[in-house]
Parts: sequence; C-alpha cells; structure tokens
Amino acid sequence: MGKIVVCANHPSNDFFKQFPNCRTYEDGKGFVEATRKALTEEPAPLTDAQRHKLSWESATERFLEASELDQAPLKRLEKTSSKLFMSTSMNLGRRMEDASALAHYMGTGFLSLQPDEDQRKELGLPIPSEKHRSRG
Repeated sequence: MGKIVVCANHPSNDFFKQFPNCRTYEDGKGFVEATRKALTEEPAPLTDAQRHKLSWESATERFLEASELDQAPLKRLEKTSSKLFMSTSMNLGRRMEDASALAHYMGTGFLSLQPDEDQRKELGLPIPSEKHRSRG
C-alpha cells in the first residue's frame, strides 16, 4: 500500500523485516520513536518481486508449502494412467483452493475458534451433532 510499517521486533514479524519499509521496535519508547520517524519518511518503492511476496497468492503458496498441501503423492502418480493422473491433479487443485479459502478466512478474521455451519461445509470440516453444539 506504499506505507511504512512499524512492528515489534519479534520472531512472528521476521517475514516483514526483509522489506525496506519495515521499522521495528523493542519497547514502548522504541515504538514511539519508530512511529515518529516513519511519519516523516517517504516510503521506498517496492520491486515487483517484493510486491508479489506481499500478495495473497504468495501467502497462499507459502501456506501450501509449509503444510505440504502442494505436494501430490508421487508414488501413486508414477503408476497411474493419464486419466487417473488428471483426476489426481484436479484433486490437488481443489485442495489448493480449500487451503486458499482457509488462509483467506484466517487472514481476514472470519474464521473464529468455532466456525459456523456454512464455513464448516465450505472448508470440508465435519458438522457437529446437536448434542455437541454449545447451548446459548
């Protein structure tokens, strides 16, 4: 978005430290200093590669790689016909779509600790029976 980001110097923010517009702080005083400085600076333009790393597409790719959902079962694919290979490829595409939807829900805050019935259906999660649902 062409802005300078101020975030805590914490391992959860390591990804963002690679970008030229990221400013980190250690404590409350450091936060104030980094914020004041950021307000006076002009953000550096990002390269196409840097913009891609910040995209939903790249975030989904990293998620799939970390969860190993991007890897098809190679042993089965070597012994299958081309028709079954196409079916397996389509299933991998569906898993990637499901993972992307999950990443989207998590990233936008729509996935709560207890997803509702529609979210469970969309993500292929089991729907709890009536006696397991919380009463409220």
